[in-house]
Amino acid sequence: MLYWFPRVCLVLFVAAILGLGFLPSTSDDVANTVMVVLLGLGLFSLTLHVFPPERY
Repeated sequence: MLYWFPRVCLVLFVAAILGLGFLPSTSDDVANTVMVVLLGLGLFSLTLHVFPPERY
């Protein structure tokens, strides 16, 4: 279950951005969006490191 959690969160986040029209309009918004995406990818990598899919 924990293997799919970051993927589901990332898909829900992208769907919320696109569905609700929260597209960044300023450079600060773009920077914040990039930081959130990088944080999500970092958490995904950490989850894969802690819970490798071939072991669970």
